[in-house]
Amino acid sequence: MEILAILPVLLFYILPIVFIIWFAVNMVKLQKEKNEILRTIAKWLDNKEI
Repeated sequence: MEILAILPVLLFYILPIVFIIWFAVNMVKLQKEKNEILRTIAKWLDNKEI
């Protein structure tokens, strides 16, 4: 019976916090990948101009 009492706390408080943290970490990883790709393209373009 105690599990049913804990369920609303998990659903409405802990789960959204975990989702927000996961989303933020995922966005940081994607931004790092994009920056690395752009850095590689910029280096390639700088070498082509010479």
